Amino acid sequence: MTKPSMLFALCSLLFVVGCGGTKVIDTNDNRAVSGMTHVMELEHRDWTATADVMIKSMLSSGAFARVKNPVIAMGTMTNDTKQRFDTDVLMRKIRSDLVNSGKVQMATNFTGEDTTSDAMRAQRGNAEFDAGTIARTGTLVAPNMSMHGKMLQRNLHVPGGWFTSSKVRVEYSLQLVLTDLKTGLSVWEEERPIIKQGKNAPRW
Repeated sequence: MTKPSMLFALCSLLFVVGCGGTKVIDTNDNRAVSGMTHVMELEHRDWTATADVMIKSMLSSGAFARVKNPVIAMGTMTNDTKQRFDTDVLMRKIRSDLVNSGKVQMATNFTGEDTTSDAMRAQRGNAEFDAGTIARTGTLVAPNMSMHGKMLQRNLHVPGGWFTSSKVRVEYSLQLVLTDLKTGLSVWEEERPIIKQGKNAPRW
C-alpha cells in the first residue's frame, strides 16, 4: 500500500472512531439514561415529568369547567435560573397537551405568535382572492384566560463528612398561574420542585 493510501485509510479510521462517540438517547430506556442521573442541569426528563404533573393538576382542578369555552393567551414565562434556555421548551409541552385534551384552546393570534390571521384579513378587497374565503370582521375569538409563570433556582451548600467531599443541592422550582381574564382572579396555581444534588451545579 502506498503512503497516500495508508494516510487516507488512517484518516478514515479516525473519522469513524470519532463519530462512534455520538448516539441518540432513548429517554424511555432506563439503561440508556443511567449515565445521566448525575446531570445537575435541567434536561428533557425534568421538563416532561414536571409538565405531566402540572397538566393533570390543571385539568382536574375544575378551573376550565367554570369558564365557558376556555381560550388561553400565553403570558410571560420568566427564566430566573442560572441556565440559558428557551422557556418555550417547557411551555410548548404544557400547551400542546392542554389543547390536545379537547378542553382548552389557545389564542395564538392574540399574542402575536401566529400572524397568518392578520395576513389573511389584509387581503380583503384583493380581487385575486375569492371574497367568500376571507374571514369576515368580528370572527376572531378573544382569550378569556391567561397563563404565566416563572422558573427559579437556588443553590445550597451541603457539607461533607470525614471521607466525603461537600456537594451542592440545587432546588429548581416551576411556578404557574392561570387567570380568569374577565375577573382578573387566579383560578389555579401550582409550584413544583425539581431537586438535584451533586457537584458542578450551574452558577452565574
